[in-house]
Amino acid sequence: MINCKNFYFQLARSIAAGLVIGFQVASATSAFAAPKVGTAAAVNTDAYGAAPGSARKAKLMGDNVFYNERIETSETGLVQVLLNDGSTFTVGANSDLVIDEFVYDPDSGAGQLVATLSKGVARFVGGKLSKKRGGVTVNTPVGTIGIRGGIANLDVSGAEPVFSLVFGEELTYSSFDGSKRRIYQPGYSLQIGEFSNQIRRLTQVDMNSFQSGLQSAIGQSGGAVNKPTGERVERSGITEVNSGLGEVENAPRDKPQSVKSTSLLNAEDTLVQIQVANSQRTLNEIDAELPQDVPAETVDVRVLTAGENFSPIWDPSRVVAAPGAQGLIGGSSGLNQNVPFELGEVTAGDAGGLVIGTVEGNEIYQFVFQRTGGYFYSQTYNEKGRVAQNGDFNVIPELPTLEGNVTNYAWGAQYNNIDFGGFAHVPSIVPGANPAFDIENMIIGIWGIGTDFDNFGNSTGGSSVRSYSLTTDPTIMFALGSNGVDGGFVPFETQALFVNPLVAAELGTDFLSEVHSTDLLLIENSSATLDAGHFLASSFLIDGSELSQKSLVSLAVGDVYLENSGGYGVMSTGRRGGHRVSAEQSAGLYGGALGTVTGPDGSEFFGPNAQSFVIGNDLSAGSLDDPYSDNYAHQPANITREDRVSAGLHVGALDEVNVVPVNTLSRTDQTISGYASGSLESSANFTGQNIGAIGFASASPSDLTMTFNSSEHTLGGSLTVRDTKYQDPEIADFTVRFGFNSDGSKDFRAAFIDDDTYAARDAENRSETYVYTDSEIKVEHHSGQNPNTYVIPSTLVTTADDALMAVATECTCAFLEWGYWGTQMNYNDSSDALEGAANRHDAFHLGTWVAGDVTNSAALPTTGSASYAGHAVGNVININSQYLAAGDFNMTVDFGRRTGSASVTGFDGRSFGAELTEHDIASGNHFVGAISEQTITGAMNTSIVGGPNSNHQGAIGNFNAVDGNWAANGIVAGELQ
Repeated sequence: MINCKNFYFQLARSIAAGLVIGFQVASATSAFAAPKVGTAAAVNTDAYGAAPGSARKAKLMGDNVFYNERIETSETGLVQVLLNDGSTFTVGANSDLVIDEFVYDPDSGAGQLVATLSKGVARFVGGKLSKKRGGVTVNTPVGTIGIRGGIANLDVSGAEPVFSLVFGEELTYSSFDGSKRRIYQPGYSLQIGEFSNQIRRLTQVDMNSFQSGLQSAIGQSGGAVNKPTGERVERSGITEVNSGLGEVENAPRDKPQSVKSTSLLNAEDTLVQIQVANSQRTLNEIDAELPQDVPAETVDVRVLTAGENFSPIWDPSRVVAAPGAQGLIGGSSGLNQNVPFELGEVTAGDAGGLVIGTVEGNEIYQFVFQRTGGYFYSQTYNEKGRVAQNGDFNVIPELPTLEGNVTNYAWGAQYNNIDFGGFAHVPSIVPGANPAFDIENMIIGIWGIGTDFDNFGNSTGGSSVRSYSLTTDPTIMFALGSNGVDGGFVPFETQALFVNPLVAAELGTDFLSEVHSTDLLLIENSSATLDAGHFLASSFLIDGSELSQKSLVSLAVGDVYLENSGGYGVMSTGRRGGHRVSAEQSAGLYGGALGTVTGPDGSEFFGPNAQSFVIGNDLSAGSLDDPYSDNYAHQPANITREDRVSAGLHVGALDEVNVVPVNTLSRTDQTISGYASGSLESSANFTGQNIGAIGFASASPSDLTMTFNSSEHTLGGSLTVRDTKYQDPEIADFTVRFGFNSDGSKDFRAAFIDDDTYAARDAENRSETYVYTDSEIKVEHHSGQNPNTYVIPSTLVTTADDALMAVATECTCAFLEWGYWGTQMNYNDSSDALEGAANRHDAFHLGTWVAGDVTNSAALPTTGSASYAGHAVGNVININSQYLAAGDFNMTVDFGRRTGSASVTGFDGRSFGAELTEHDIASGNHFVGAISEQTITGAMNTSIVGGPNSNHQGAIGNFNAVDGNWAANGIVAGELQ
C-alpha cells in the first residue's frame, strides 16, 4: 500500500507523465572528486556553476551539480537542478543559489538538504527528504525557510521577500532574531516587511512577479536540441484534453496524456502539477535502480454501508427494517471497514487523479480534484469498463452518455480538503431511461492523512477559536432532494444538525431551509495542541405562530482529547436538543452519542492543521450500534419505536480565515442568577391523569445560577422550576444541573467561547439533577441514564427566533442573559415516592431562562423611581396544543415605597399585569405580584439587576398566567428607560 502522504503526488503524476524531463541516475564518485548531488536537467544560457575549488563556467544540460556548488544566472539565465532524492530547484534569472549540504541515504530515506538563496527567485519541489520535518532548509538574506512535503516559491529579489507554499504540507520561517512563523495550508504567502511579517493569501501579483523570474527569454528552449514547433504541439493531442469533467477506461492507454491550460492561474496549477510529476517520476526511476520493494498503488478508504436491519445496543427489541433511510450507516450488519482502492488513470477531463474500489459488488470510481469543498457528480458505466462523469458544485448534473450498453448509473457528493477526501455514493438499482437511485444503500467513504499532533500548533503565542463549517447530512440531502429542470437532481441542503431523517421529512424542506446554525466552534486550550479544547455546534429555528408553529434545536458541546498519550485527537459528546413538528404533537427530545469518525489510519482529524473531520453518531469499536434517539413523553400516533432511532454524518472543514485569537474576544468571568420557566410534558400526566402539559416556573432569583470560567472555557449552573398551580399529582419541582458539577469538576460538558456564544449540556454528576415530590421527598435522576439537558443563550444562533420575536420590542441589554433550555428525566425511586416512576418520563422543550447580576436589596436606591421596557417570551399551552409566543414587557418601581407594577402586552393576543411588592430574601431582591386581569390569573416574579452604568440598570423575572384552557409561562427582560 502506498504511503498516504505520497498519495496526491501519485495522483498528480498521472496528469503530466508525458512532460517529464529525462534524468540519469547518479553514479558513485571517486574519493578525490567533490560529491555529486544532482544534475542540471534543463538550462537556458547564461547560467553558471562553480564547484568548490573550481573556476566559474557555463552550465550545460546534463552537467553534474556538486556539493557546495554555487549556481548563478544572468538576466536571461534559467536552470533546473534535479537532486538525487528527487528534489528540484528551478533557479530564475539574476539569482544565486548554493547547495550547502546534501546527505541522502536511499535505503532509509534519511538525510538533509541545506541550500542558500542569496538573491533572485527559485522554486523548490520536494523529494524524499522533504517528507520529514526539518529535512529541507533554505537560508535567505532575511532568515531560514523550512519546507515539508510540497512546492514553495522563494522570491528574495525585492525589498520585501515573499515565500509562498504553493502545494504541500508546511512552510516555516525563522528570523535572525528568533521569531518564527508557519504556513500550514497551500495558497498562502509570507511577506517579510521592515516592521512586520505578514501571512496572507497567495495573490495573482505574487504569481506574476515569480513567473517573470522563471520565464525563458525569446529563442530559448530549455536546452532542448529540437525546439518544439506549433505542428508538433498540435500532433501531441494536448488541444483535445479538458473536454469533459471526467472519463476513465480500465484498459491501459497507448500514450500518456498532458494538460492544456487556458489562463494564467490554470497555467500555474499545471506547472505545479508538472513539477510534482517530475519529482515523483524521478523518485520512481531512482527506486527502480535500488534493491527495495516498490509498494502497490492503492490507498485505504474507510467504507460504511447500511445493513439489512439495525438494532440499538440499548434496546435490541427495536429492529429497524430499512436502516439506510434513517441514516443508520456503519452499524449492526452494515459494512464498517477499510477497503483498498486502486489508483486508476484519467483519460480525459480536469480530474487530477482517480481511485477505484469495489464495495458490496458496486464498483466505486472517485475522481480526485486539486480543489477544496463539496462537489456533486453523476456517473454512467458501460459494459466495456468505461465510466463517464459530469459534475457541479451546486447540483447533480444530467447523466453523461457513453457508447455501448449502459450497465449502471450513480450519483454522489464528494468533499475534498487538505489531506482529506470523503464521498457519499448512491448507486442505481434500475438503469434505464428513468433510473431509480438506491438512497437507502448509500456508500460512505473516508480517507486522508491524520493530523500529527506531535508536531502541531501555531507560533503566534496564543490560543484561538477555530470555526469549522458542517455539511448537510447526506441521507437528508439525497432523500429530500428534487428533480432538476435539466434532467439532473438538486440535492437538498440545510444547516440542520444531528436530525433524524424521518423527522426532517416531517418538518419539511420549507422549514429546514430556514434553519440557522453556528459553525462548529472549537476554542483551543493552548496554541500547541487541541487537547482539552472545548467545542460547540448548534442549529435552531422557531418558525410560524400558534397552531402552525414548528421548532427545532440541536446541540453538540464537549471537548477534544488525545488518545494514546498524544496520539489521535477525538471529539466525543452527546446529542442534545429537540423538535416539535406540530403544535398538537408532543416534542421529541434528543439523546445518543456523538463523535468524530475514525479514518482508515485511525485518525479523526485530517490535514497538518486539523483542517477536516467527520462527526456523527458513535461508530467506534463497541459502540457501533449506539445511534441517536428521539424520546417523547407522549409518543405521537404516527411515530413508531423504531422510527425514533437514527444517525447521521457531517463533514467539518476549517475556515482558516475566521480563526480568531482568544485574547480578542469579550469573555466575562461572572456568576449570575435569575429565573426559568417551561411546560412539562409527562407520561404520567398524559396517559395516567390525562391532564396534559403543565406550566412550571421559578419562584425567586436563587432558583437559577450560572457561573462562567474563561480560563477553562466552560460554565456551569443549575435551574429549578416549580409546579405553580399544583397540577402535577406527584412532583413539586425539578432541579436540573448543567455544565460542570457543583464542585467545579468535569468541565468538558460546556463550552464558553465568548459572552454571546456558549452552551451547556447536563452535568456529569446525575445526582445533582433531581425532583422533590409533593411530600418533600427528593428523588434523583436515574444513575444509568443522561437527563439530556441543554442550555443555550438567545445569542447563540442569532436569527433563529426572529419570527417569534417579531411582535415584541426585544431588550438588547447586553448586561443580562436570556435563552432556552430543555431536559428529559427518568428516575431511580427506591422509596416508591413516585407511583410508577419506572415508567414515568418527563420532558421540557424550549423552556426559557433569564439571568443577570441581581442587586442586593440593601444596595438599591432608597428614593426615586425607575421605568423599564423590554420583552416577554415563553410557552403557551392552549387546550391540547403547545407553542412559544412573545410580547412587550414594561415595569415601574418606586424605590422609596419598595413597590411597583409590571405588565405584559400583546402576548399571544393577551395582555395582563400585576402590582408588585418587595419580598425579603436572603440574597438579591425580589418584587412579587399576583396577576388579576379580567379572566386571567397567575403571578409575576421580578428582580432588579445591575449593569455597566448603575446597580439598577435592568429588570428580569418570570410569569405564569391562566385563562380557562389557555395557560402561559415565560420570562421577562427590560432595560432602564
